[in-house]
Amino acid sequence: MWTFQRETRQREAPGAAADRVRAKYASFRELLALNNESLELMAGLQDDLQYAPPRREVLNGRVVTIFQRIGSVVAALERLTGVSQQALAAAVQEQQQEIENYKATLETLQPPIWAWLAELNADSEREAGSKAAVLGEIRNRLRLPVPDGFVLTTEAYSQYCGMPLWREIRDVTRDLDPNDLASLRRVSESLTQRVMELALPRSLEDAITRGAGTLLRNGGALAVRSSARGEGGARSYAGQFLSILNVPVKQAVDAYRRVIAARFTERALSYRLSTGLPEVDSPLAALFVRMIPARAAGILYTRDPGDPKSKHLWITATRGLGIGIASGSTPADLFVVSRSKPYRVLERNVIHKETELVLDSGGAGLASAPLPREAQDAPSLLDVHLRVLADWGLRLEEHFRAPQDVEWVLDSNGALWIVQSRPLVHAEAGRGKARSRPKGEPRVAGGRTVYPGQTSGAAFLVDEIQHIGETPAGAVVFIRKPSPEIVQVFPRIAGLVSEWGNLAGHAAALLREFKIPSVFQMAGAFERLVNGEPVSLDAVQARVYPGILWPARRTELAVLERYRERAGDPISARLLTLNLLDPAAMNFRPAGCRSGHDVLRYCHERAIEAMFAVNDRELERSAASARRLATSLPLNLSVIDLGGGLAAADPQGREVTPEEIISRPFRALWKGISHSQVTWRREMRGSIRDWASVLANSFTPTAGGMRPLGEKSYLLVADEYMNLNSRLAYHYSLIDACLSDIPGNNYISFRFEGGGAAHSRRSLRACFVERCLVHYGFFVDRRHDLVNAWFRKAPADQTGERLDILGRLMACSNQLDMYMDTREVMNWFADQFIQENYAFRPRTS
Repeated sequence: MWTFQRETRQREAPGAAADRVRAKYASFRELLALNNESLELMAGLQDDLQYAPPRREVLNGRVVTIFQRIGSVVAALERLTGVSQQALAAAVQEQQQEIENYKATLETLQPPIWAWLAELNADSEREAGSKAAVLGEIRNRLRLPVPDGFVLTTEAYSQYCGMPLWREIRDVTRDLDPNDLASLRRVSESLTQRVMELALPRSLEDAITRGAGTLLRNGGALAVRSSARGEGGARSYAGQFLSILNVPVKQAVDAYRRVIAARFTERALSYRLSTGLPEVDSPLAALFVRMIPARAAGILYTRDPGDPKSKHLWITATRGLGIGIASGSTPADLFVVSRSKPYRVLERNVIHKETELVLDSGGAGLASAPLPREAQDAPSLLDVHLRVLADWGLRLEEHFRAPQDVEWVLDSNGALWIVQSRPLVHAEAGRGKARSRPKGEPRVAGGRTVYPGQTSGAAFLVDEIQHIGETPAGAVVFIRKPSPEIVQVFPRIAGLVSEWGNLAGHAAALLREFKIPSVFQMAGAFERLVNGEPVSLDAVQARVYPGILWPARRTELAVLERYRERAGDPISARLLTLNLLDPAAMNFRPAGCRSGHDVLRYCHERAIEAMFAVNDRELERSAASARRLATSLPLNLSVIDLGGGLAAADPQGREVTPEEIISRPFRALWKGISHSQVTWRREMRGSIRDWASVLANSFTPTAGGMRPLGEKSYLLVADEYMNLNSRLAYHYSLIDACLSDIPGNNYISFRFEGGGAAHSRRSLRACFVERCLVHYGFFVDRRHDLVNAWFRKAPADQTGERLDILGRLMACSNQLDMYMDTREVMNWFADQFIQENYAFRPRTS
């Protein structure tokens, strides 16, 4: 059998093995390019889905294109490894089919554009907005009095302006700084005007006219109010939108347009931008209810807003309409009422009132009318009304399982009506309310927003990524570079800042998925901040301020809620979501690829491993096309050009100088290898015991096929790629690296093993290598004398700097194992390397 293999190898044409290595490299480069193209397409789709729902106009064939690219990545991996990837291909086909079925279902759905309040309940929030859904719940399940009405749904908003304008909204708001008041005003005016200029679809106009005519067939007027999705939940939207009162039938259509256009006022835009609220999560429904001529109106708090454990409730009231009570512009009586029957009035604060706000007798709008003298100092409500409101308030609190903020109206006939109810915001919850324009200068600024939002917490500086697991709860984390592994701390951090990072990469996708306020490419934090210092991150404007300005982000509960929000969305679950986080985990295999993003991550990792593992047999068989590296350094390197790696003066020559190797990663590595301060020979004194250890090991068969000093090593080079497979001084080193202008392509993989000294000393030298690499931001896995390290997806300058450091480390670690007799000695050498004392000479005072 051995003879047959030998004869086959002899018959092989010269250079055939080198051609196979070149073919592997070509497949590798193709895979990297397709991977980055896929990630860019996915990032664009994910970004657009923050502005519009997954309609045909938004998807526009992009899902098919992305899956085609992912399929090509799988095919490239198969060519690179020579191993069938049928399981991956089947997973991609299954993922695409599920999304195509989902898209087909969406196209057949016809969401309603309007509905009567009598048809709504709390489960209608997505279509009708929170205000209308809650009123439907109160009317239809609690059977409390609510004015008759109907709602134009969020689907109506989508048809009117959400879909026609989504690209314009995206383009003008994506990078809008709410601190830039001039730009904010300009964008607000432009979008408001665009909405008002749009033709209202005939179906919406008919729905408004028909509904308004039915409501007002016996006369009267309408109140047209906003009903935002999510209003009164985690975000209050307080004061952000428009309500128009006393609207006659003939003005109902125009009132609807004005209410929708008010979604783009300066304050509403600033609110959404400052809180990081995606456009797609905040479509606006509009509520049309019969206008109630008010004798009195006000607000009921089922708890003291300053004390959530209080045993009494507050009722504010004024004569006439009460639209100015919440803002404080209208004076109001205050009644403090017991929460237990018979609902005794514990405190009365009746103010002097000279006017009241009433419906304009002209048929539209509101007017101020003088109060009779006898009513100016009289309470706005009788005790009987206070008791009814107290009873209703407690029923609402019990039903919604939270203290309530309830708007009510007393009509001219003495009947009470509920016109709004939402969770009560207590002082504790609002104490750290986000401000879009904090005073003072930021401590650090600049960079690109990954996911917007404002949050505060203690700064936690992670200089070495291995310490990411030590992150305390509620911290704002600062790291040098991101990686998917940081997901382990997502449930407990407030925000994240990285000195650099790829906005289309895996880590950025995870941060968006978990909705963590985050910024990439922000420099200076490690020089200007102190560990544990309280800071506030404004990820919208990419700034870090000293002190606590905003509430901390909710932690683990919020993560669970986000997963529930994504239930039933295959585009997220089967394409965009990244589940494969740890290449060492049991699920990091084809069967664990639950999404297209997972497939890309798996293929990328396996491709790097395949190039990293170019084996000795292939290299030995490529020797005929190799050239010897001409250098005075103790390196016996055979150079193989994979394409674009050499610019040799003599194309037929058997030698090549380092200057003739133009491969970008090799140039960066050689800069360190040939650094003027490093030496490949140890000038330090070693003991007889040290040398005896080396000699003893030199007569021992080497493990893993390692060869002794002087054995030939191989260097594969291309324009943006290198693979160095070397045996130096009884140890084995392998460097596989890409260096390009595309951060997603860049990586360094490094392996170091063995040595000439005893095992304990080799292990200590491995500890030395580990400490140095960790200091410079590598991920390191060390086991005894074996070191595996990675540095990935960094900009070209950062990757080049790390290759330079790696070259210095290769030289400085040469023969160093014979000096490593204690951990203290090892730490001293590591400290000297980090301090750039590459000759390891004791410093004189």
